[in-house]
Amino acid sequence: MLMTKVSIMNPFTKHPGDQGVGYVEHAVFALGIACRLFSSVAAFALHAIFPFVGIVKRLDLESTTDYLRKRNDWIES
Repeated sequence: MLMTKVSIMNPFTKHPGDQGVGYVEHAVFALGIACRLFSSVAAFALHAIFPFVGIVKRLDLESTTDYLRKRNDWIES
């Protein structure tokens, strides 16, 4: 019975485990990046349709790439 439970959870825990983190820590990290990217995408989409609406510094291309580099550096350390 225990072996079946481990097998069912393996797809959810293998990759996080390979990265040295738990499932919840991995989910929080990945969802944080997804939320940040979604915010940037929304700002750029709004700007594309309404060019007179600016993109706030926090969500502009330079800040977003800096954010992603820092998050990548953190996860690889």
